[in-house]
Amino acid sequence: MLSRQKKEITKGISIFLKILCVIISLFSISYFFFNVISLSRLERSVVEDYKDIYSITRRFSSYYNNTDSTFLEKGNYDRNNVSIIVNHDSQVKVLSPGIRKLRVELEKLVDNNVWTVAVFQNPSNYMHFDPLRKQYEMFFKGLNHENVIEDIVDKKSLNATYQSFYGCNLKLTEKYIEQQTNQEVRSIYYSIYNNKHLDSLLVIDLKASLLSDMVTQFNDKYNTVINSHDVGSSYKKSLFLPCSEEEITLGIKLVDIVKVVLFPSLLFSFTLYFLILNFNRRKYLLQFDRMTGFYRRDYYEKRLQKMKSHSLLLIDIDHFKRINDTYGHKKGDDVIQEVADRILNNIQVKDIAIRWGGEEFIIVFDLLSQKVLEKKAENIRCAIEKEKIKGIPVTISLGGVIANDVSFTDAYKRADAALYVSKESGRNKVTIDE
Repeated sequence: MLSRQKKEITKGISIFLKILCVIISLFSISYFFFNVISLSRLERSVVEDYKDIYSITRRFSSYYNNTDSTFLEKGNYDRNNVSIIVNHDSQVKVLSPGIRKLRVELEKLVDNNVWTVAVFQNPSNYMHFDPLRKQYEMFFKGLNHENVIEDIVDKKSLNATYQSFYGCNLKLTEKYIEQQTNQEVRSIYYSIYNNKHLDSLLVIDLKASLLSDMVTQFNDKYNTVINSHDVGSSYKKSLFLPCSEEEITLGIKLVDIVKVVLFPSLLFSFTLYFLILNFNRRKYLLQFDRMTGFYRRDYYEKRLQKMKSHSLLLIDIDHFKRINDTYGHKKGDDVIQEVADRILNNIQVKDIAIRWGGEEFIIVFDLLSQKVLEKKAENIRCAIEKEKIKGIPVTISLGGVIANDVSFTDAYKRADAALYVSKESGRNKVTIDE
């Protein structure tokens, strides 16, 4: 009985693992393609976000051109938390309110990813910083001529951008590390012209983590697992950020896919497994005897009636009524179960075992010779006799038949007659009808 239970447990685990493997595979493939399709949507989203950043950046030129100026002597000033460095006594544009407003508008799009907003005047008489970082302070001190801003604009290919009706009249740099803070940033350079003269250069430093933040927000919104780096990615897609020459890679890792689908797969697999288990249990109860695991007579008898060739054994437990009367029905049930287990251990999987009555069984084989059927019967008889069951000596009597072109009813009568001979001749015997 324990052996049969172990087999059932092993079989159940095997079935569950097969279901789980199939479900994980199906869920992973489906979720992977969902992420692949979503990659295009993310690409469009990132591009649109950067375009919105650029649109806000360009609006600053209108503020710059229409703001007033005030005279400031050489020195350092603070207006609206914006640092102003004046290199020569001069008229200085009142830009601090506009710079603060620009930062506020940008932060609506990129949260806290705005690192620095700076405006460099041309010629370099003064500069505005929000905030003034060490790198910019050192840059300002290192200026050795007034036209340095024009040199920067020329290097970034932003000269004469006033001629651009469409396209990029600003530039997004590749990712670099700000030495004093070790912060990874990308900078937007936007040159402001008036009457073909470069008046100033607006520089907006954005944390390089902005891209990964965009990807994270997209993942949270659409339940995807796209990453902004290609290390270990099973699928990759490259793109260029607008107005930039830097190639960005978006990727999907198989391990991230599996992590997401694992719990739903387990949950779905358990649900499916228990549904199958319940269905099989109901089916089992209709087909099999609960006590022995043999086929039920009312399920299998119709199939037997259709057969015309028969090799079968009819088995009966000797003196079973005496066992019940002496030791009780619980002990009698234990005997039936153990006899059934020993019979199953001595027949093949393809052989059919049927509980025909209380302590009576039929074993149906493929067509055999009389000698082989008798040997199989002897093996079963010996397996029952050799060891007591629950401390009780138990034996069985067997009657067998091999018949062609006869009905099951006739074959059964002949097997029953052979069984009767085994019982009349002292029980614990095998008789095969000739």
